Parts: sequence; structure tokens; C-alpha cells
Amino acid sequence: MKINDLKLFTKVVELGSFTAAANAFDIPRGKVSRKIHELEIQLNAKLFHRTTRSLSLTNSGEAYYYEMLKALEIIDTASHKINIRNTNLKGKIKLGLLPETHELVQPILFAFQDLHPEITLDVRTIRNGFDELLEHGLDIAFHGGELYDSNVVAKEVLNIKRRLVASPDYLAQHGTPLSIEDLPRHASICFRWPNGNVDNVWKLNGQNVEVNPKLMCNSPGFMKSATIAGRGIGYLPEVMIHKELKQRKLVFVLKDTESEIDKAWLLHPPLNTLTHASRTLIDYLTKEIPSLSEVLAS
Repeated sequence: MKINDLKLFTKVVELGSFTAAANAFDIPRGKVSRKIHELEIQLNAKLFHRTTRSLSLTNSGEAYYYEMLKALEIIDTASHKINIRNTNLKGKIKLGLLPETHELVQPILFAFQDLHPEITLDVRTIRNGFDELLEHGLDIAFHGGELYDSNVVAKEVLNIKRRLVASPDYLAQHGTPLSIEDLPRHASICFRWPNGNVDNVWKLNGQNVEVNPKLMCNSPGFMKSATIAGRGIGYLPEVMIHKELKQRKLVFVLKDTESEIDKAWLLHPPLNTLTHASRTLIDYLTKEIPSLSEVLAS
């Protein structure tokens, strides 16, 4: 009975499906099914109730799961103590980045890799940290906005301010809004949230301002490109448009308007399910990401 097979079993339980566990371990789904079947044969016990739509633990499976958590924690603690003495961290870390944030985060990740050259980073672009952390079996994921999953550990790392912006060409053609009351008369570019809702009510100066969306999209990158192309006024995270503001591809609209601030979070599963390498990167990101506030202010 291999430790990795036991970890695979606990990952299936945590993620609730063979497919998600396969994504987490980067192996075919059929291999997960086979490993669980082999484990059940060795134990002479059925661990899961399987249907076409759901997967749940049997009584034996539940008892085995909690005992395995204790055993694996002991093994991981022992390994962690040895790894602390060994400065050469090894392994692969699967990390989810939000769209249009890579230019800011890349230097931090590269600095971490320079400190630990035997670490492999498997970086994915994601839209929603909560959904995709488990769906893709990520070790770490960034998330912006509200928290809604208590089974995930969340650490606040940055405040993200949204800003009203437009291209100089758009303002030259359509005029510059002089107050928030002018915004509904302008074309706006609005984000469509993963739940399907369109973000066409913007919180400005403590008021809810309903705008006129001429373009809606669930891709922040598409929204930024459309704003640069002069298709309307965007209400975009400042972290995403830092370079474009410096290059004057975008300019502030109603710059002194008090706008909405979202929180950026670092998400990960419980620490006892992660490798020493992943834990070390979490500590590193938690320390370094807040420094991005100084970059945005410059």
C-alpha cells in the first residue's frame, strides 16, 4: 500500500470526484478509479457509494478516511521536519492566477524559483479561485471579491481598487463625463460574473450608479482591450490596467471619485494536505504580494 495511493484516496474525498482528483494529481481518471478499486480489494471493504451523479463515503470509507488523515499528518510532519533541514525544495506546485495579473505576479514567482531552482511551477489562468481551486486540483489560487466556501483557507493579501477609465479617443469623440450623473449617458463596458449577473450597477461616491452597458463580457482581458479600443467607459481593477495608464492608452475618468475596493485573496486547501514546497510558496506570497500596493502607487 503506497503513501501516494492513500493521498489519492483522501484527495478523492476532499474534492468529491475521481475527475477532480485526477486533475489534482495530473493522471488519467481511469487510473484514479483503478487505484481506489485496488485499495478496496486490499482492505476487503467498499469505500465509496458510486452513482452516475454522486460519490459518497460508505461507513467503512468514512472511518478509514479519518484514520488516514491522522496517519498522513504524522508522515507529513516527519517529512516536513526533514525538509526544513534540506534547503533544496523539490516538487511541482500548481498555481492559479487571475487574468491580466501575471505581469505583476511574475517577478515574485521568478524570485521564488531562483531561491528554489528545483521547484516546478505549473501556472494556470483561472476566472474564479474558489471554483477552480478544487475543480483543477490546484495547490494555490488567487481570488478577487467575496468569500463563499468555508472548506478553503483564504488569506487576504491585497486591496484592489476599481477605477473608471476610458481611451483618449473615446473621450475626444464622446466627451468627458463631469459627474457620476453623466455616466448613464455614456456607453459602458460591463463584466458578467460567473453566476451570470451583469455588473451594471457601479458603486461610486457611496451611491449605486446604474450604467448603460453597450458591451458585456466575462473576460477581463477582453474588457480591457475593448476599453482601449474606445468602445466605452470601463470600471476595471487598477491592478489590471497599471501599464496602460502609464502608457496613456487609458486615462482616468472622474479621477477623484471614490470607487469600489475589492479584496484579493490567496486560497489553498488545508495545509496538512499540501507539500512542504506549496506551504513555503504560500508563506512567500503572503509576505511579498502586499508589496504590489507600492508598485500600483508609483
